[in-house]
Amino acid sequence: MNWEKARDIALATLLASQFFIPAALAQNAPSAPMTQRKIDTPGSVPLGPGDTDGHRAVYRNDETGELIYGDLSAHSRRVIFKAKLDDLPGWAPSRDFSTIFLRFSETPNHRSAFVNADGTGYREIPHLSTDYGCWNWSWDNRYILLCGPPEEGASRLVSVSVADGQIRELASLKGGTVRNAVFSPDGRFVAYELIPSAPGLISQIYVFPVEGGEPQLVYEDRQATVVSSNSQSLRLLDWTAAGRFLAIASESTGKGALELLPMRDGRSAGAPIFVRYGDFRSGVTTAAGGLVYSSVKPGGLWSVHLASLDTNGRPGDWKRLDLNLGNVLNPVPKWSPDSNQIVYASRHEDTGQSGEQVVRLRNLSNGEDRQVYHAVGKPFCVWAIRQPKLFCLDTAEKTEMLSLAIDSREIAKLHTFPMPRYVWIDYPSRDDRALYIWDRLADGESNLLQVDIATGKEAILDHLPSGSYGSISPDERWLVKGTEQDIQIRPTAGGAWKSLASLKTFGQFNLTPDGQWLLYHAVDSTGKHSLFRVATAGGAPERLGDFPTKSESGTLEVSPDGSKILASVGDFATASELWSLENFVPPDPKSEVSGVASHSGKLP
Repeated sequence: MNWEKARDIALATLLASQFFIPAALAQNAPSAPMTQRKIDTPGSVPLGPGDTDGHRAVYRNDETGELIYGDLSAHSRRVIFKAKLDDLPGWAPSRDFSTIFLRFSETPNHRSAFVNADGTGYREIPHLSTDYGCWNWSWDNRYILLCGPPEEGASRLVSVSVADGQIRELASLKGGTVRNAVFSPDGRFVAYELIPSAPGLISQIYVFPVEGGEPQLVYEDRQATVVSSNSQSLRLLDWTAAGRFLAIASESTGKGALELLPMRDGRSAGAPIFVRYGDFRSGVTTAAGGLVYSSVKPGGLWSVHLASLDTNGRPGDWKRLDLNLGNVLNPVPKWSPDSNQIVYASRHEDTGQSGEQVVRLRNLSNGEDRQVYHAVGKPFCVWAIRQPKLFCLDTAEKTEMLSLAIDSREIAKLHTFPMPRYVWIDYPSRDDRALYIWDRLADGESNLLQVDIATGKEAILDHLPSGSYGSISPDERWLVKGTEQDIQIRPTAGGAWKSLASLKTFGQFNLTPDGQWLLYHAVDSTGKHSLFRVATAGGAPERLGDFPTKSESGTLEVSPDGSKILASVGDFATASELWSLENFVPPDPKSEVSGVASHSGKLP
């Protein structure tokens, strides 16, 4: 732009700001362009979007137990609170970073508290359950909004006063679980996202008046059906700073995007406005009007590690496989019968491309990696035992059970579940006549199903309570389940469960193909993450060697010939990154006109 034009624009803008000039006659300066930057975070614990405004941050030093407030450059920092290492709190700073909400969830006397950012004014909140989530602050920094787990079919929303710790119930909401709830900037409304009580239903966003009134449905995405909370494709992020929009993340087109839903007086005022494509896991609007959001790092949340096993079952050096991953969900690698290849689910949620979900084969001998099936939804596949084919589940608007010929890629539909179900295949039967499938229910419980491939008939072999995870042994002799306390086993034909290993932490586990050993990830006496085994007949656990990561999420798979082991691990602590998005809200034409007309027309 030349200097004469810049001068004219600046002069016109100055005149319009000082005198009453009709908007049509005032030449306005161009709006600032939308920008984004990556936020580099300090501390040993990654930040969430609510922990920083892009300049200041509250973070924790896990080595000292200190909760710290400071700028992101670490030039200025001070200790807010110091806890014992076994009593480290979760935290949520207010929007102006003046007050911090603390929740101590790892101690017998679960408690919550407020503390000022300078470390003064610590005060505990009596009678507040630690089961509440959300942890979102009001824009005036006077209240924190919490959402509780469903009780008697309803989710509670409560506000807690910073001044006196008073707890006020705002709503008791039926129909599902509230995953996120946020105050409007003026404090008059609360918007919340409802995860339906059963898989396959539609995620919805509601708004209700704080002073009383019925919730109003403001948005639902009929293409964004829910399979699990991790695979949710519609997410409420926050209100924009002026309260004109709700910022939402949607994958209705098969690609992640940020959209703005126009709002007026607690109701939807039009169709969502597209802002930009990208991966938006969660987000918080800053007091200055920007959006801090988290996204999945390139490569996704998951990694797969391979090690050889010697004749005594001890692992050699672990090697991370360079697979085609961008996954939020477990790629669930499974061995071929000859122990030479693996099949896995490849996704690209790290780029927001939710529609790119494929099944791939990796040849471990020559490194060849090829796509064999492009899924409609979320795929889970295993190898057939006696045939050169895969058995797969593909979950979208419904769940299809398929067989896929590896060489010809011919697809045959075997059975259709009439609605989406959060299901995955454990193993096929040894005669390839049935599939053992885990069916995760809405309340966190799960059923182990034996599904006849020819007829689709389902038989429930076992039911696991919420908080536990199970497997069937590849030889079909044993059922195994893990809880927060131990790993248990029982014969598939029936009988009592018996404990094989006590756990301090809940990690990956599985049975060897011959059903003789349980392998599991745990911490040894020195605190080192290790691979252990214990005989299914019982006995003392034995440390076999190191484990490749500290992550306790994922699966273990031993090759059919017993010579190799795969560990699929979810790196939820460090596999996301923070971004700051500025000037993403379109200007309000009404405020521009009224802003010009409000001046008196007199010279200063």
